[in-house]
Amino acid sequence: MLKSSVQSKILKTLPDDRPITAIQIVENLDKCPRGFYPICKTYDQDSDADLGEKSIFKGSTERFLCLSKTEGIPNFVVQEVIVLNEKTVPPKGFSLLNRTADSQQKAWKKKQLCYRLVNQKELKTAITDIIVCSRLKKAPTGFSFAGEINGVTVCYKMGNSESNPNSPPDRPPKSSSLNSNNVYPALGNDDDYEILRTPGPGGYGPIRPAPKPPAPISPAHPALQHQMSTHTLGNSSYSGLEGVPFTVNPKFLVSGSNNNPFQVPKIKIKTMQQILTEYDYPFTIERQLQ
Repeated sequence: MLKSSVQSKILKTLPDDRPITAIQIVENLDKCPRGFYPICKTYDQDSDADLGEKSIFKGSTERFLCLSKTEGIPNFVVQEVIVLNEKTVPPKGFSLLNRTADSQQKAWKKKQLCYRLVNQKELKTAITDIIVCSRLKKAPTGFSFAGEINGVTVCYKMGNSESNPNSPPDRPPKSSSLNSNNVYPALGNDDDYEILRTPGPGGYGPIRPAPKPPAPISPAHPALQHQMSTHTLGNSSYSGLEGVPFTVNPKFLVSGSNNNPFQVPKIKIKTMQQILTEYDYPFTIERQLQ
């Protein structure tokens, strides 16, 4: 029970880079649909992410976006989100969010939000996050601009579409045939598994033989006196390092000639966006353990 609780707390702190599978609009934050989570705060000001109409003459209406990464059509993810004017016909293949999920009220009078669902097998990237900005009129770094609703900016972030928990990575099937030299069944040529062999003729072992221990030397020998003075080796037992030459590889030695083949590699300076892209990790396996 304690292990499960610790795992749950760790997973909550990990970045959720799974693709979004469904979008809803609610009037009341407390009535967010099951399996969805609301966008409560703006990205830039940490204020209420309310997309509703505000008027000093009429009562204000609240509208909040709710996202899900588990609900919706199986194996389909959100590829694109756009904000259109009220009378603009949505593009082909787009779904229109025109009603609130909790009160069935019209979402907006002058704007409409559309999104497109695509089978994740046909995509390499999909939308993994949607944010709302109260002051920024353009998308922040790492996000794309979707549109503006009642003075509030809607932006989205793209990521790996294969992070969907509905499609865990395939594992190669194990073979049931046994090999006389193998401890475990043969698993083919897949690099994800290591074939273990029993020691002996034909098995795997060290490429070079172990070094031979040095011949006994007299107490008066200068080498023994040097060993005793440095206290690295005893005079009556071996430490297991006898015969191993402690030398630096010649290619790392700095010489005055230009024929030295070794060159210090140049470190390429990368931007923060390049680092995030190269070392991005979706934590899919860790979330499956929850």
